[in-house]
Amino acid sequence: MTRPLRPRATAVVVRDDRVLLVSDGAGIFMLPGGGIEPGERPEAAAARELHEETGLTATRTEYLFSWDSGTNRHLLFLVEADGDVEIGSEISDFRWWDGRECLPAYPHVAVVLERLS
Repeated sequence: MTRPLRPRATAVVVRDDRVLLVSDGAGIFMLPGGGIEPGERPEAAAARELHEETGLTATRTEYLFSWDSGTNRHLLFLVEADGDVEIGSEISDFRWWDGRECLPAYPHVAVVLERLS
């Protein structure tokens, strides 16, 4: 029996042609996001997760597409956000990534970013 995919809201934040990536302490980078709570709209979950992880406040969200990995259904949103990234309890590092710096990232990051271009 196949397990249902876990819905995950993912924020794609772009500033100055760089994409925000975060790390949760394992030294591997990912796009900010997380689980969608029962009854929560996916775009609200993307904004909430972005704020919880980075301190950024979403000012606009636009649905991009969904992508299924082995365990998650990633619902991706292009997010415009105000503020500066703060490292707190949920992330240990972040990068405004230009695509050229070699960063260890989860496999879905490359797939998602390739699909965006």
